[in-house]
Amino acid sequence: MTLAEIATWVGLAASTALVVSVMLLAYNVRASRLDARRNLAFSMMEQLTSAGFAGRRWKMHRSIETAASSGWKGFDDCLEDFEARSFAYQYELIGQMVASGTLDYELVRNFVQFSVVADWNAFQPLDAHLQDRYPGRTTPWARFRQLALRITTDLHGPDLRG
Repeated sequence: MTLAEIATWVGLAASTALVVSVMLLAYNVRASRLDARRNLAFSMMEQLTSAGFAGRRWKMHRSIETAASSGWKGFDDCLEDFEARSFAYQYELIGQMVASGTLDYELVRNFVQFSVVADWNAFQPLDAHLQDRYPGRTTPWARFRQLALRITTDLHGPDLRG
C-alpha cells in the first residue's frame, strides 16, 4: 500500500469520525432538550400540587368574589389585588410555555383539566375590572384565558367567562 492510499484511508476514517461525532452531538442536544422539558413539566406539576398553591388559589377566588360584590371598593392596588394578579401570572406563564411548545399541551391539559377553567372564571371579573380601569390596555393574561378555553373546549367542560 502506497503512502497516497494510506492518506486516502486516513482521510476517509477522519471524515467518518466527524460525521459520527456530529450525529452524537445532535442526539445529545435533543436528549438534553427532552430532559429539560421533562424537568420543567415536573416542576410545574409539583408547584400546582403544593399546599401553598392551594392556599393562594382559595384566597384568589375569595378575594375577587368579595371585591366584585362590593363594587371593587378598597380592592384596587391592595395586597389581595396584587396576590390575585400574581396567582394569575402562574397560569399565564404555563399558557406561554404551552403556546411556545416548551410544555406539552396534552400533558398540561390532562394534569390541570378543569381547575384552570375554574380559576379563569374566578379571575375573569378582576381582568374585566382592570380593562375598565385601564382603557385601551390589552390583558396580560390572554394566554391564561386561551389555555382555559382550549382545555374546556377539548374536554367539553364548563363554559368560560369573558
